[in-house]
Amino acid sequence: MNDSPMKPYDVFVFPVIDWTFRHQRPQQLALELARRGHRIFYLTVDFAPADTARPYLFWDQPEENVFVVQLRCPGEAPSIYKQMPSPEQAAALLDAIDALRRNCGVGTTVSIVDLPFWRPIAMAMQGNLVVYDCMDYHPGFLNNESSMLVEEDRLIHEADLVLTTAAGLSDIVGRLRENTLIRNACDVTHFLRRPDRPVRRLSERPVVGYFGAIDHWFDVDLLVASARAYPDWDFILIGNSHGSDISTARALPNVRFLGEIPYAILPEYAHGFDVCIIPFEITELTLNTNPVKMYEYLATGRPMVGTAMPEIRIGRDGLVFVGEDHADFIAKLGQAMAVHDDPRLVEERVAYARAQTWGARIAQFDEALVPFFPKVSVVVLVYNGLELTRRCLDSIAANSHYPNLELILVDNASPQTEVRDLLVAFAKDRPWVKLVLNDRNLGFSGGNNAGLRVATGDYMVLLNNDTQVTRGWIFDMLRHFRRDPGIGMVGPVTNNIGNEARIEIAYDGHEAMCAASRLYVEARRGRTMPSDTVAFFCVMFSRAVFEAVGELDEIFGIGMFEDDDYCRRTRDAGFKVVIADDVFIHHELSASLNALGLERRQKLFEENKRLYEQKWGAWTPHKYRDPEAPQTVPAQTV
Repeated sequence: MNDSPMKPYDVFVFPVIDWTFRHQRPQQLALELARRGHRIFYLTVDFAPADTARPYLFWDQPEENVFVVQLRCPGEAPSIYKQMPSPEQAAALLDAIDALRRNCGVGTTVSIVDLPFWRPIAMAMQGNLVVYDCMDYHPGFLNNESSMLVEEDRLIHEADLVLTTAAGLSDIVGRLRENTLIRNACDVTHFLRRPDRPVRRLSERPVVGYFGAIDHWFDVDLLVASARAYPDWDFILIGNSHGSDISTARALPNVRFLGEIPYAILPEYAHGFDVCIIPFEITELTLNTNPVKMYEYLATGRPMVGTAMPEIRIGRDGLVFVGEDHADFIAKLGQAMAVHDDPRLVEERVAYARAQTWGARIAQFDEALVPFFPKVSVVVLVYNGLELTRRCLDSIAANSHYPNLELILVDNASPQTEVRDLLVAFAKDRPWVKLVLNDRNLGFSGGNNAGLRVATGDYMVLLNNDTQVTRGWIFDMLRHFRRDPGIGMVGPVTNNIGNEARIEIAYDGHEAMCAASRLYVEARRGRTMPSDTVAFFCVMFSRAVFEAVGELDEIFGIGMFEDDDYCRRTRDAGFKVVIADDVFIHHELSASLNALGLERRQKLFEENKRLYEQKWGAWTPHKYRDPEAPQTVPAQTV
C-alpha cells in the first residue's frame, strides 16, 4: 500500500522493428522516455512457441528502464507485417501481457503501437492509453497486404491518440481523424564529432555517402547517373539492399556498398563523408516521409543533397540542397561539395540538428498526453467496516496508478475508532490523499458532499468503501467521456447491485475476481449501455455535471434513492448516463445499510421512495440485464 498512483506510467512498445535492428524512431522514443523515469517494455517482432514454459521472456535490458520482452504465442508464428493474430493468438498474447503486468506491478500504461497487427491486443488492455505512431504512408510500401491497410484504418479510428511524422502524412490521416504531428529527430550527441572517436576515411578522394535502407524507394538510376557525373569521387553506401536491384550501381568502380554497420559506430563512417545524400524516388511514400537521416547527417556538420521531398525543404542551400530532378540533383552535388567544409555552414548545420532532438520530440509527446490524464478526485465515504475499508484502500493502491489522482477519504463519524486510525495512517506520507473527518454522521449524501466540496478534479468519483477496484479502472472510465462528449456520468459493471450494472460472473477470492473481470472487460472494450440510473457504489461524473447539477440531495438521509435523484437531475440537464461494460468493480452491496436490519432498512426504503416521488412522480423500479453465461476463469499464468 506504499506505492503511489503518482509514479510515472509504464510504456509498452508494440514495434515494427526489433530493438537490435537499425536504430530508428521506435528505439529513440523508448530511450528518451526511459531517461525520464518510465519503464519501457519493448516487445520483439517474433514470438516464443506455445511450449515455452513462461508466458513471456526477458531477452535483454539494453539500457536502464528498458526491457526487451518476447511473448509466447500458440500456433504457427504470425508475420506481424502481413497478417493479424487469430483470436486464440490474441488471447494468448493478452494473457502473457497480463502475467507481465501482475509480476512487475504494472498499472496504467501508455502503449506506442507501430503496426496494425498489434491493435486487438493493445486496444483490449486494461488501463492502457493507445498511441498509434503512424511513421509512414503504408499504401506506399510495395509489400503491404490490402487487408493490413484496412486494419490500419481501424487502428487510426480506435487509438486514443494518433501521431504522424510528416505534414503530408498528417493531412492524409486527418481525413480520418485528428492527429498530432511529431516529426523525427536525431541523437545529436551520438553523431557530433568527438576527439575520442576515430573517423573512418574510406577514400582519399571526395566522398559522397548514404546510410539507411536501400529499398524500392531508393533511386538507383539517380545514384548511377551521379557516380558517372563525378568519376573522381567515391560514392559509399551503408545499409541493407534486399529490396532494390543495385547491380548496375555495384558495377561502377567508384561506388561501394558496405552493407549494414552497427549504429554504435555509424558516426565514425558518417564523419568520413564530405556530402550526404538521400536519393529517393518521388512517390506517395517519400512525399510523406520525414527522414531521420537528414537530422543525423546535419549533426555531423556535412551538407545534404536530397530529391524533392517536402520534408527536407528546411531552409536555404548550404544546409540541405534539394534536387528538383536528376539533372538538378547532380548539379546540387557539385554545389554542396564546394561548401562542405565551410566553417560557418558547418556550425549552422550542427545548430539546426541540435534543435531537433528526441528530447524535444518527447516534450511534444508529453504535451499531447496531458488531455488524457485530467485530474480525478475519488471520494471514498466510510462508516465503520474496518476490513472492507482496508480491502478497498488496498485495491486503490494496487490498481489505480493514475498519474493525476486526488483521493479524498471521508470518515462519517465512524463509531469504530480503528476505522479513523486506518484512514489517517493511509493518508500519511501520501500527498495525493486528503482527509475529511466529520464529527457527526451526515448520511450518504451529506458525507459525499463533504468530500466533493474539497475535490479539485476535472472529474469526480464516488466510491463506496465496500468495493474493490480493478486494474486501470479510472482511465478506462475516463475514455468514455472522451469518446462521447455528451456523456456526463459513467458507472461500471459489478457482481452485486440491483440494476443493469449487475453481470453474471463467477469467482472466489480477489485473484480470481481480477482474472474473471479481466476476461469480461477485454472482450467488451469500448462498450457502454445507456441507463436511466447508475448506482452510486461507484460513479464518475464530470465537473461540468457537478457545476450544472450541484450536490447530492441530503433529504435522503442515511441513504437510498439519492442516486436515482442525481441521475434524473443529470439527464434533465442534458447529459447522458451510461454503464461502462469494460470496467468492473467488485461490490459487497450495501454493507452499511445491511447493518440497519431488515425492518429498519425497509422503512428507510419506503420513506425515501416517498421523498423521491414527491419530486419526480412514480418511481420506475430498476431492472437487470439479460444474463450471459458465467465467465470461465482459467488458471493464471505466472
